[in-house]
Amino acid sequence: MNNGPYQIEIKNDTLTLRTTSFRSDKGSVLHSGIYNREMASTLAAGACLTLSGFFFATRGRITALHFVSAIVIFTILFLLFRTYVFREPVLYTEIDKAKSIIELSTENIFGRKKVSFPLSDLEGVRQDYISSAPVNPDGIKIVQKIALQHGTVIPGFGEPVEFYTVELEFKNGRRELIFSSKVPAEADDIAINLKNFIERGNNA
Repeated sequence: MNNGPYQIEIKNDTLTLRTTSFRSDKGSVLHSGIYNREMASTLAAGACLTLSGFFFATRGRITALHFVSAIVIFTILFLLFRTYVFREPVLYTEIDKAKSIIELSTENIFGRKKVSFPLSDLEGVRQDYISSAPVNPDGIKIVQKIALQHGTVIPGFGEPVEFYTVELEFKNGRRELIFSSKVPAEADDIAINLKNFIERGNNA
């Protein structure tokens, strides 16, 4: 089952949820419309190209071929940075009823970090709603004013950030956030799938 920022796969007695959307913070102080992974990849690729340009400029005349090569190299570098360096972390939630275990693993450029819990310790699947108000309204007004002076509108900048989350709640009171979204229907879908899977018989 593939629904945008998450995928749910059920094979026999194992459910696997894969998602890149599992944070409930506001993220960077810079708005995602201004600074995001695409821009970071662009800046990194541009920096590499600029440094190599200075190197080759001292060794001969720059020709049209160099410009064409620069465009090709920039595209390749951008794709490499975006795919391997500035990619989104991925959270895997695996519920294995045959082994009676829940495993959470986070995958990023540094590898995987895993943590496991006995399935018997699971108290339930919890949904929550989080709203984060802007902490610096004066600063937001200044940024918006500067943007308007340059003829730029930043959609959603300065508005409260809302998240609909899904958590695994354990008997010792511990909670593990496994999904967050600004779309309530996505959180509902994941919670329903997890609850149905957990509650059904092992061989159903």
